[in-house]
Amino acid sequence: MLQGDVSFSIDRQKFEADGKWDGLKGYLTNSKLPKNQVIENYAHLWRIEQAFRISKTDLKIRPVYHRLQCRIEAHICIAFVA
Repeated sequence: MLQGDVSFSIDRQKFEADGKWDGLKGYLTNSKLPKNQVIENYAHLWRIEQAFRISKTDLKIRPVYHRLQCRIEAHICIAFVA
């Protein structure tokens, strides 16, 4: 809750400078991929995030009774495909 006189001002110079960036999107990566492939891969990012979300919540792989890494990986792979 504000009490008393309230005043504000807009720095028009900063406002105009900021407007130059409206509608632009930048990508920063350390990948060696060509720029069009980076943009294409970024467009599919939602699929990667969905796969992680599924693997964290819906993928029921417990209990795992294996000791060898190759068998654990196979168990996870079978559970994921199922």
